[in-house]
Parts: sequence; structure tokens; C-alpha cells
Amino acid sequence: MASDRPARRTCGIAQRTAGLAQEVLERAKRRKVSWPEPVEEDSERLNVAFASIVEFMSQTTKECEKYYSHVPARRCQENEFKHVCRYHSTRAAENLLQTLQQEKNETSPMSNAAETPKQRARKASKDLYIEVSPGTYSVTATSEDMAKQTHVVDVNAGQSIDLTFSI
Repeated sequence: MASDRPARRTCGIAQRTAGLAQEVLERAKRRKVSWPEPVEEDSERLNVAFASIVEFMSQTTKECEKYYSHVPARRCQENEFKHVCRYHSTRAAENLLQTLQQEKNETSPMSNAAETPKQRARKASKDLYIEVSPGTYSVTATSEDMAKQTHVVDVNAGQSIDLTFSI
């Protein structure tokens, strides 16, 4: 008889749990959610708000580009060069890099002339090994003068891929 009691208790707990679950399910079926329909005037206001944000961003970009066109390139830090190359027109980035190159030439014209193209290429050459999971990757290399080149590769398990960037 003592062994029969725990079995009855377990059975009673299971029946009570099943009953509670059935009640919750019935209450959920009776509930109905009514979502409000979007109001047309709200979407119009949002469109106007987004248009003003886009206009503001455009003005800010122009002012930022104007600022970097007047700042001496030698005063710019690496993150500022990256900013110009990433967020501004190619023309703005080229102007900044051209100005930097002119300033370098003015300060030390002999050092650039003394280097041969082979020496510059050897100095810039770098091997890099990266282990990644299988998948598709976009790999971008940026040179010291902020020139960029991108390769898109699909890597399979156990595969080794060599990429060569000529920048």
C-alpha cells in the first residue's frame, strides 16, 4: 500500500497540471487582439521628418567636406583620413591625399626620389594568414595612401585561398 500512494500523488499532479493547461488554452482562444490600423497622417509626418533628416545629413556632409578641403593634410590624423575616404566623395578623398603628398614632397623631396619603385613595393608587400569558417567574405585592403581594393571570396571547409592586392 505504501508504494501505491506516490503513484496516485503523481497521477493527481499530472491531472491537475493538464486541467490548468486546458484552462489557459481556452482563455487564450477567447481573447482577441485588435491591432489599430495605421493612420495616413502619421505616415505623412514620418515622411516629412525623414526628408528633413536626409536634408540635414546632406548639409552636414557638405560642411564636413568643406572643412577637410581647408585643413592642412599634415594636421589630419589617421582616423580623419579614414573618415574622408569612407563618408565623402572620391574627389574629396583624392584632394586630401594629393595635398598630403604635396606637403610630403615640400618637406623632403630627396627621400621620395631616392626610393626606387621596387623598394616601395617591397616595403608595402605583406603576407597575412587568417583562418575563417566556411562562408562568403568580402576582403578589403587599404594602402597607406588610402587606396582601396576589395575581393569577394567563397571559402569552403578545408580550402585555402590566396588573394593578391595591387594597390
